Amino acid sequence: LSYTPSISTGVVNRFDSTAVTFSRQIGNLMASYATDEVAFFAQDSWRIRPNFTLNYGLRWEGQYNPSPEANNPALLNKVKGFVFPSGHTADPTFINDNTNQFGPRLGFAWDPWSDGKTVIRGYSGLYFARTPLLLFAGAGNNWRVPPGDLSVSLPVQIPVGNPNASQNTIYKQLKLIGIDLNTFPLNKLPDITADKISAVAAALGLTVDPFFNAAPILNAKDYNNPRATQAGVGVERQVSQSLTVGADFTYVHTTNLERDRDLNLPLPILRTTVVDPAQRPWYGLRTATNLGGLLRPIPTLGAITVRESTAKSLYRALTLRAKFQKKWGQFNAFYTFSKNISDDDNERDASGFRYEDARNTAREYADSNLDRRHQFVANPVFFLPHGFDAAAAIRMFSGTPVDAGSGITDPNEDRGGPDRPYFGPGAPFARNAFRNLAVYFVDVHGAKHFNFSESKVLTFTLDMFNLLNLQNLQYAGTSTTYCSGGALNCGFVGPTNPNFLSVIDHVGTSPRVGKLLLTNNPGPVFQMQFGARFQF
Repeated sequence: LSYTPSISTGVVNRFDSTAVTFSRQIGNLMASYATDEVAFFAQDSWRIRPNFTLNYGLRWEGQYNPSPEANNPALLNKVKGFVFPSGHTADPTFINDNTNQFGPRLGFAWDPWSDGKTVIRGYSGLYFARTPLLLFAGAGNNWRVPPGDLSVSLPVQIPVGNPNASQNTIYKQLKLIGIDLNTFPLNKLPDITADKISAVAAALGLTVDPFFNAAPILNAKDYNNPRATQAGVGVERQVSQSLTVGADFTYVHTTNLERDRDLNLPLPILRTTVVDPAQRPWYGLRTATNLGGLLRPIPTLGAITVRESTAKSLYRALTLRAKFQKKWGQFNAFYTFSKNISDDDNERDASGFRYEDARNTAREYADSNLDRRHQFVANPVFFLPHGFDAAAAIRMFSGTPVDAGSGITDPNEDRGGPDRPYFGPGAPFARNAFRNLAVYFVDVHGAKHFNFSESKVLTFTLDMFNLLNLQNLQYAGTSTTYCSGGALNCGFVGPTNPNFLSVIDHVGTSPRVGKLLLTNNPGPVFQMQFGARFQF
């Protein structure tokens, strides 16, 4: 948005930047497809001894997936069978069925002293998750005529030797076909249709087709449903007539999790330490080719997203619990100490790339976005005289991870994924290397019952959420950016952004210096509601 009519020097043209991308939907947004699923389960329970029971079973389930409508040779012939620099090949005409899904289960319950007061339980098994239809949408409708959900984009990449190789921004390319973005206000920008994008390609002397610079989606040939290996053991002991305590350990290792990968990337290069002191793999998709930028392997297409099942996660947790119960009330409390690590947290997001480097996703294996090391929950309930009830929900959670950003716009020029700081040459920060703030919630509930008869009860209720009106701020926006100023050596000497992991604005020139940062996200405020219910 740098265009200002009064400026006559410097960068004055709106969107004349390689950081800007324009996408246009050319599909009809219609799709019809389905999966067929079938499952069988057999189980048995064997009481080996009066105090020891063994449970075992086997489940088989199959998911039969739709076949893509792949009747668009103009698009299909560019991709099918093409060997990408990463070694991947693609077949947009096929989505794998998932039929090799056998899940054995084994569990036991043991009362070691045969007194009915102690039980030790354990379980293990293989579990398969179904793939939601959302993840087959693009693969099912991108390759047909007309497409269902397909976008084309600007700027267009220009090969070396083309006399227009320096025309590598949206502003410059649209200017070639007579559209000057400086003449349009932001609320009335021109309608950039697919025909206009084709006209840009023609003006650049490139081969033109209706799907020029399209960004299609497909599923990997070996796409499989997620599979979890689970195991757990727990013990529960009745200490007294009113008090029961227990502990549980849970282990869940999940493979075949869904990951989005851009296939249409060139082989990265390492630039000199003078150009890039961090020595990050550089894909060069934003730099003009006459200045050393790189073309995509299929230069007439944009990003080609393959949905593959190569991600994984590992969850381990120890939970301590207690239950105290009397006629006048009860109290439940749980504390969980856990660790959740993964290399992709794309949970049904179905878009975007979560890795920093497409050719080295192993470095992504770190604390999951969902990881909370400590969780405490308590639920007291009191049955008071004269028809009054009172209850509370107390929740205290440690912070989730923060993935620090470098503050640089796509320094590796892969047009996707996060860009983290580097400790030094070739040494990027780990994913989710920092922690957000803990959050605390106290909710209370009160009720008064009026019993008119056995079948007629009037109840008035009062609920208060976030009783203590805690802000529960969470770092977001500028407070998760490690550096300011856009230096490629971000991370070499510590954070240069004074507001990194801060709730207060520390920038001396800011009009809000010393006040709360407005880019952080607050939690829900105190709320109160009244209710009445008549049951008859």
